[in-house]
Amino acid sequence: MSWKGIQKAVSRLPHQILSKKSETTNDQEYAVLERRFNEFQKVVERLEKDAEAFRDAVAVIYDPQLGVQSSEGVQRRFQQTPASATQAANDAEAAMAYCRDEVLPELDAIDRDVVRPMLELKEIMKTIHKTMVKRNHKMIDYDRHRTALNKLKAKEERSFSEEKQIFKVENQLETATQDYEYLNDMLKAELPKFFAMKAQFIQPVFDHLYFMQCKVYGMIYARCYELINANQSHFMTHAMPIEAGYEWRKSQHDARAELENLDLLKSGGKAWLSVSGGANNSKLSLKERAALRAQEEQKGSPAGPSSYGSSPATGYEEGPPAYGASAGTTPLDSTPMSYGKQPQQQQHQRSGSRTGPAPPPPPPIANKPSTQYVVALYDYDAQAEGDLSFKRDDKIELIERTADQNDWWTGRLRGVTGIFPGNYVSEL
Repeated sequence: MSWKGIQKAVSRLPHQILSKKSETTNDQEYAVLERRFNEFQKVVERLEKDAEAFRDAVAVIYDPQLGVQSSEGVQRRFQQTPASATQAANDAEAAMAYCRDEVLPELDAIDRDVVRPMLELKEIMKTIHKTMVKRNHKMIDYDRHRTALNKLKAKEERSFSEEKQIFKVENQLETATQDYEYLNDMLKAELPKFFAMKAQFIQPVFDHLYFMQCKVYGMIYARCYELINANQSHFMTHAMPIEAGYEWRKSQHDARAELENLDLLKSGGKAWLSVSGGANNSKLSLKERAALRAQEEQKGSPAGPSSYGSSPATGYEEGPPAYGASAGTTPLDSTPMSYGKQPQQQQHQRSGSRTGPAPPPPPPIANKPSTQYVVALYDYDAQAEGDLSFKRDDKIELIERTADQNDWWTGRLRGVTGIFPGNYVSEL
């Protein structure tokens, strides 16, 4: 707003605050046209927003990141996916890609035939709105000058300055009357013409948007229909009601029941704390922590000959041990531990609690060299970020180790630093 406009707004403010309703000019014919224009302005804004929302929502129907692994720093375990499920996922990706290629030209048509005309119409309506605001300002000037003149003329005795003020206010009132009547009469004459033209404009635009939406929905439906028919074994619930589909999926695989039945989640998670070396966890009571420490000490005591196999684990003939087994012995339960079943083992500090009694810690070695190396007994492929991969007979520089060979040690190989199971290597 310019400085002159600010001065006018300040001069009108006292009249707007102190004037009575009876002193305000009221043109009923213009009031009806103004109300109708404001309602139509809301319709245009809503139609434009709906068209833009539909265009933007359909434009992202296909995500180019589909099938791409998550960002770095996020560790995940992936189970082996059946070939049929992989094929269904590939079909879905291809269907959405084809659908996007078909839909994008239609979205350009919506932008051209609906959104842009609405923007142009809004610019025209903005000009009309400015004229209406100016008309209202001139009406305020007309009312305040008229009120001021009536108050001055109502005085029986007037001073010389008041006579001069009457002459000045009469000139201002004449100018304000001309401006107000000009704008008021022009708007009452032109607004009906605008409404007649908008009826011929807005309905075709609305119809075009409706038919374009139907066309886009038809394209999407056709691709989804092909995808479902080609992979019916993976889309069993698409024709079912929501509750029926949920119950069917639940009958096939009740994930919630399986999680609730996990031993690690029972007793408030205390079973998990016990297997993860949580004897010092503050969530346990003093009695429970003492019991856990006693169990750990009992597991770490030397075991009898019956606890171990008689053959040394060279590793070349018998295969790699489970992460919880010693590299030099064969535990009674020789079933290898699945990599994906205990993701907590992939942290830098791994638990030493494993199946079967652990061997006694090796005696300290005097006069260790500054750089110590170990040799790999088996092949090991990294199962999570931060693990160190190596092949059998690789010479690994040992950076950090623990007294227990069942723990995870830190080493460096070919310039890469990571952690690895200590029972997969042998000291040199």
